[in-house]
Amino acid sequence: MSEKAWNWLIAVGALVAIVGLLFFPAALSGPARDEGLMGAGGAVLGTGALIIAMSLYFKASSIRNAIDANPQLAAMLAGKKLKASCDNCQQGASVILCSMHKKSLCGNCLAEHYDSRACVYVPAARRAAARNARAASATRG
Repeated sequence: MSEKAWNWLIAVGALVAIVGLLFFPAALSGPARDEGLMGAGGAVLGTGALIIAMSLYFKASSIRNAIDANPQLAAMLAGKKLKASCDNCQQGASVILCSMHKKSLCGNCLAEHYDSRACVYVPAARRAAARNARAASATRG
């Protein structure tokens, strides 16, 4: 389902929960409390809360899948700035660098560029923490 469908299901869950809340004044009015109506109101309220929770879970899951599928979006959300885009298509984020041809390539262009005899590939983005640790250990020794 799309993210908008999950939003609608959250709204439906909120309406069901509100209907459950409306049972309570009816159960508490009058000299005698109606425990059956109180239980029905609790069940309807709980069902609405369950619908809301389920919708939020599946909406978050669909957003996570969208983030995992798009490395550009993942880097944006992590606060990292991608260094370059693909030299071939200029659309995708560069994932690998061909050191022989000095080209940054995205995943789609890498499949077209692959040559096992001539090309040497290096990851385009290396973790800064690994570099800092190596630099620190080099200055100590």
